[in-house]
Amino acid sequence: MGAILRFFLSFFVFYFLIKFAFNLLIGKRWASENKTDRQKRQQQQSQNKIQSQEDRIISYQKKKFESSNIEDVEFEEVKEK
Repeated sequence: MGAILRFFLSFFVFYFLIKFAFNLLIGKRWASENKTDRQKRQQQQSQNKIQSQEDRIISYQKKKFESSNIEDVEFEEVKEK
């Protein structure tokens, strides 16, 4: 029974050491960058919330225009007599 406990203890210690080293090398850098990006996005969203009704209508029309389907049209030339 003591061997099993020693095995699990060493496994957990080894696992946490590897996880700690991995977070130090890679994870913490990404986490701090993501945190600053998240803060910037939240600030922009809070600034965007304060819009006039005209701004909301214009942005809606832009989105509607950008998402509309474009069809090719062939024109016939009209000649005057």
